[in-house]
Amino acid sequence: MEAFKDIKVVIKDEEANFALFEISPLPRGYGHTLGNSFRRILYSSLPGAGITSIKIKGAKHEYSSIDGIKEDVLNIILNLKQVKFSMRSEEPQTCKIKVSGKKTVTSKDIEVSADVDVASEEIEIATLTDAGAKLNIEFVVEKGVGYKDVQNVDRAEAGVIPVDCDFSPIEKVSLSIEQARKGQQTNLDAVLIGVYTDGSITPKESLLEASKILQEFSGKVMISMGMAQKEVEELAEAANTIDIEEEEVEEENEVNGWKIEELPISKRSKTGLLAGGFKTVGDLQNVSTSDLLNLPGFGNKSLNEVVELLNEYGVNIKSE
Repeated sequence: MEAFKDIKVVIKDEEANFALFEISPLPRGYGHTLGNSFRRILYSSLPGAGITSIKIKGAKHEYSSIDGIKEDVLNIILNLKQVKFSMRSEEPQTCKIKVSGKKTVTSKDIEVSADVDVASEEIEIATLTDAGAKLNIEFVVEKGVGYKDVQNVDRAEAGVIPVDCDFSPIEKVSLSIEQARKGQQTNLDAVLIGVYTDGSITPKESLLEASKILQEFSGKVMISMGMAQKEVEELAEAANTIDIEEEEVEEENEVNGWKIEELPISKRSKTGLLAGGFKTVGDLQNVSTSDLLNLPGFGNKSLNEVVELLNEYGVNIKSE
């Protein structure tokens, strides 16, 4: 589709684990189609990492309590579930917390393997209230997609407490569709999509990953309908190839070729320009404000209208 030819993604706002992206221009109606597809994929299909089982020394089950520790085991587990991780391994990894003495235990006290990083900022896990208190925890971090329900996990080892896990690294996705324009086309869509992550992945990485998933599923549909895999791969490669210089030249030539009578300006302004011999935008490239004000019936109101419009298209009228 022609309107997809020069699609651009602009980061409108960015801070910490949030970014607001604008995707445009799109044909009317495709804003909702593309935006909703991205939102669903971001929420449901991106891989992440989380805690799937916990073993606390001295606790037989989640309803136990430990001497010298303010929180019971259930609250310690709930606090641990707030900690977010990123993983470079596909295999489950064991992490530990081993502390003693009177102190507040935070996510900074977690000992991780070489393939695991703690993505969260400092999160309080437990409070040791006595000088002789000890807290020894071992927990397993796994990589996965979607939600893992604890009811589907067997307690294979005494003292090991399985926990449910939401692997998604996406905390929130906001979506709105606004009007966009390309040249004289004003009936186009722009998608504004805000992505909040848990810190284990950047918003930009998450949107790229969602795009790959969308492209992969589209390719599988084409292959299942009889299209050769090589042809699908060529289409994907062509879609990812953008020659910016050619696009800029093409856009400039397109603007220069626009006819004066088709511009979204008042009839009085059009009449004045046409009376002065200006037939296209390209004819206005070297004119000055004085030249325009000398046109019959062309006053300051018409001048401001034309200058403002042409500035939007990158055509600057000289001031004299």
